Amino acid sequence: MQAKITVFRLCQCEDYAINDLLREHKLKVKHRTKSSSDKTKGILLQCINNSPGIRYRELLRTTVFSNGVMAYHIKKLEKSKQIKVKRYDRKSTRFYPFNIAAKELQIIEYVRRKTAIEIVSFLSKYGPRTFKDIVRITKKVRSTVSWHLSRLREGGIICIKMGRNQMYTLKNRDLVIKIMKKITRS
Repeated sequence: MQAKITVFRLCQCEDYAINDLLREHKLKVKHRTKSSSDKTKGILLQCINNSPGIRYRELLRTTVFSNGVMAYHIKKLEKSKQIKVKRYDRKSTRFYPFNIAAKELQIIEYVRRKTAIEIVSFLSKYGPRTFKDIVRITKKVRSTVSWHLSRLREGGIICIKMGRNQMYTLKNRDLVIKIMKKITRS
């Protein structure tokens, strides 16, 4: 009888020890999952802060996360208001840091394309220029340059000064240069 009680107590003690180990393991797993989740969100936030206006696919390529993992964490970041998400007619999605000003966001939207960046950089460096100058420096066809110039004008980034020739110039040069530095550093 006493042997049965000793074995029972031993088993109970082992059960407690096993339960304690399981509890510790679960806590470790939860902690590990939470920290890796925080790392994933941190990486996404860093990429978005370094490259405001980045598209979903660019972010996917940059981070090398799987589509599902990234979609989950992006949704969490959006709900917790750590990032701004701008969706365009179900065709593309862009991500911005949450603390970005509305005026900066508008400029970034119009200046994310390579040709637009070339045009704005050229105008910021050399001041007012003609259409021919812009076509020559970008090495693009006239219709492409015209399309980009009209988009930049629509966005309030450039304006046209009339004279003997139409001269294109930046509207708010200092703000545009500041934003261009943010975009091109990535």
